[in-house]
Amino acid sequence: MKSVLFLKSLIVGVLIWTFFYLVTPMDVVTPLSLNSIMYIICNYLAIAAGYFVTKRCFRNQQVKVQKLRVGDTFFRLILILICASSLIRYFDLFFVRDISFYSTISANKYNLAQAENFSIVLGILGSLRILYFVPYLFYSIQKKTNLKLLIICLLLFLIPMIEGYLRGSRRLIFEPLAILITITIVFNYTKLFSKKAILGGLLGLLLMIPISNFILKERVDQWSSEAFLERMQNAPYNDFVPIKANAKDFIVEHRNQWLGNVVFNAIHLGQYITHGVYEFDHLMSQKPLKKKGLYNSFVLVKLSNKLGLTDVPLDSLMNPTGRVTYITFFGGQFLDFGWFSLLIMFFYGGIQNRAFTFSDKIDYLKPITVIFIFTNVFLLVFNFMRAQMLVALILYLLIYFLLKHLRIKNCE
Repeated sequence: MKSVLFLKSLIVGVLIWTFFYLVTPMDVVTPLSLNSIMYIICNYLAIAAGYFVTKRCFRNQQVKVQKLRVGDTFFRLILILICASSLIRYFDLFFVRDISFYSTISANKYNLAQAENFSIVLGILGSLRILYFVPYLFYSIQKKTNLKLLIICLLLFLIPMIEGYLRGSRRLIFEPLAILITITIVFNYTKLFSKKAILGGLLGLLLMIPISNFILKERVDQWSSEAFLERMQNAPYNDFVPIKANAKDFIVEHRNQWLGNVVFNAIHLGQYITHGVYEFDHLMSQKPLKKKGLYNSFVLVKLSNKLGLTDVPLDSLMNPTGRVTYITFFGGQFLDFGWFSLLIMFFYGGIQNRAFTFSDKIDYLKPITVIFIFTNVFLLVFNFMRAQMLVALILYLLIYFLLKHLRIKNCE
């Protein structure tokens, strides 16, 4: 069953990318090179090989652990810690980094980028906010029926979405919706193509349209006096996957109508989902120097620089093509390790096998499987597994093992 879930997460991700590629009326300026296609295929095969080789190695060993359910004490504690971490994060944003609802998105981004505004203590204490989905996950697997608690758990999904609004980041708005749907399907035991799952997916997409439209208009209003549609037709995505001429004409013809906005944003969502693969192809063609793990560890390098342990120029860890759009999960792997990423992905698959296996009996490990599932689904879109997520997971596991060691009542 766990192997099926693992494979489904990879296959569904490919199907999502393929679906948007086929239905989005866009042209492809430069076809994918054989080199980038083979790199992606080989990395998919490597993660699958790592999973099933590890499974075979442990096939005769049963998981000899007691089935552990999430206790009410741990549930309440992790809920409180995530809420506290979120408050610290927003204290950091509003009072240290000078982010504001009244400032423009560009001004907020500028303040966030200033090294002198980065606080080590607040950064670490605010890390657990990334696990905003964990209370809802525990609520689902425990099949609780407390409506007030459910509302609190769902409200936590606003934590990254509000920050996404402030920063003009569609990713921080898209991710919570996608994770909510993932948990609902996987841990509420909803069939992938059931009415519930389909309606949830459609609702998520419908919510993305007005949100994406608002953020895009905010960006355009600040950066250019050009008309909204004219400006966005020259957006970075259009360098590789421009909107087809007939679709562009339709949008212009209906530019002041609801239908025109819906069609434009649906197309833009398709570009958003698919363009990363072409960004990755462009990245490979530049033959960049390898970062040896520093690219995906950007947050840790930033922390290390602040502590004075290292002096790595942060600009050197940016996308070497000078572009700021997503380069998929594989782009980060290629920048860090080149073709040696096959070895990394093999071990990553093995780790996933152990996580899936043990989480079947230990509910405390299920947040890790959610992250793996979500990462697998969106390998071709963006990288969800960077240093900041790893820091949050380490803190979470430390909390669990500390409570287990102290044998706090109802922790297990």
